[in-house]
Amino acid sequence: MGMYQPRVNSKQVFFSVVLIAMLLACATMAGGAVQAASEHVGVYAGGHETAGMSGQVTYTYSVELKADDSYELKSYFIMGDALYEFVEMGAYTIDGSKLVITPEGQDPIEGSLNNDGSITTQVKPSQMASRRTESTLVPSNIAVAGVYTATLQGPTVVEATLYLTYQGQYFYIAVPGNDSAAVHEDGVYSVNGAELTFRATDTDTTFVGNVQDGKVKAPFVVSAMMGMRMEIELAR
Repeated sequence: MGMYQPRVNSKQVFFSVVLIAMLLACATMAGGAVQAASEHVGVYAGGHETAGMSGQVTYTYSVELKADDSYELKSYFIMGDALYEFVEMGAYTIDGSKLVITPEGQDPIEGSLNNDGSITTQVKPSQMASRRTESTLVPSNIAVAGVYTATLQGPTVVEATLYLTYQGQYFYIAVPGNDSAAVHEDGVYSVNGAELTFRATDTDTTFVGNVQDGKVKAPFVVSAMMGMRMEIELAR
């Protein structure tokens, strides 16, 4: 029995090594899959225009793919003197270049991860939308993007709203409490540290503000009648 013992142990060692190698390979592949999925965590931004009752409606939206395999879609559009928000949440999965989102209580929707880092998916831009719109969204890391508001006291109370998109656009509305005309302004903005630089589309006017602790301070027109810019503070 003793002369055969070493041969049996050699076989056991061989099979043990093979088993360990297979387990390590599987673990590496699983880790690679997790890493590949984690690379796509972040915010993707896009938008489109469509015909509405009062002309063209501009939708701007973002899809955030989160580390816990959930996603959040936020879509905004202006109609009349108001900024409207639509939020959709659900889960997502990634399989190679395929992206599948599943809105809460709905069927899965297949999209794609593109070679340039963008994603393509079916977006519902508003609660009123009868169908989804296929859209390609690009990565964005603009941390200051979001909606900021202020209630300005004066002879007439003014509700001001500033929306900074994830693609560097801004939309500003100031609505007075009386029957006076509201102020509408849009354009582009850039961020340099805490400094914001705005450029209005209609007038090509450039002005500077700052953002800190969830608040934006910048000179905006508060009254359409007066037409002058004054520094105001808006908060998230």
